[in-house]
Amino acid sequence: MRFLVFLFFLILSISGFSQQKNAIKFNVAGPLTQTYSLQYERMLTNKISFNNTFFYRQKSLIPFGVAVDTLAKRYGVGLTGIKFKYIFMNEARVGVRGYAPELRFYLGNKKNRPFVALFGQYEDFDMAVPASLSVLYKGLIVDVKTPVNFTFNTLSGGLLIGKQWKWNRMGVDLVVIGPHFGKAKAFYAVAQTELLSKLSEDEKVYLKEKITERFGLSGEYFALDIAGEKAEIKSVKPVPYLGIRGLGVNLSYSF
Repeated sequence: MRFLVFLFFLILSISGFSQQKNAIKFNVAGPLTQTYSLQYERMLTNKISFNNTFFYRQKSLIPFGVAVDTLAKRYGVGLTGIKFKYIFMNEARVGVRGYAPELRFYLGNKKNRPFVALFGQYEDFDMAVPASLSVLYKGLIVDVKTPVNFTFNTLSGGLLIGKQWKWNRMGVDLVVIGPHFGKAKAFYAVAQTELLSKLSEDEKVYLKEKITERFGLSGEYFALDIAGEKAEIKSVKPVPYLGIRGLGVNLSYSF
């Protein structure tokens, strides 16, 4: 009886392997950005699959920081509503982890074929970004550069396009681009410096006005408070969020 059960599961296993409905993928381009991702794909039909992406980046300096800082200062307001003139993205340390489920549609019947996908994405960010604060203290106005620690998570959805090449069990997925739009929640930012604890109430009011002005904070989405050595920014409701996913080169093995 045990032999028959073993034989039954062996036949199922061989059958599953021969159909190659499953694939495990690793993004070989990940080390360039220090963002590592692992995917599992399950074919539902010849042209439709369900793909799962898990990704992680340890908190560290971002690559191409100078270019990112230039782009943020030029286009940041249009994308996020936050002004980046006094934020230094070239010194930013960013960590992120997340999950992206994806319903993928392959175009055509060839082994090498393009695809489009509808996907959702959850991200959990942990960032430290230096910023310049304008502080009034004893009649003097000084710029104080201090690290600002951010934590927030996002939930978004979008459209992904790419192409797949297959050679027997091995293959490559090229993800071209995937814009996604949604909401950022649980946003919290804190700047801490001893100078803040020495400010008078009028000086705190000045600092609040300058933070709002410099960084373009909307009272609709954010609340600002200064207490002790800390200046804190919290979201009062979900904030619009736009992200871009793309340039993934995933090496795959099918079974």
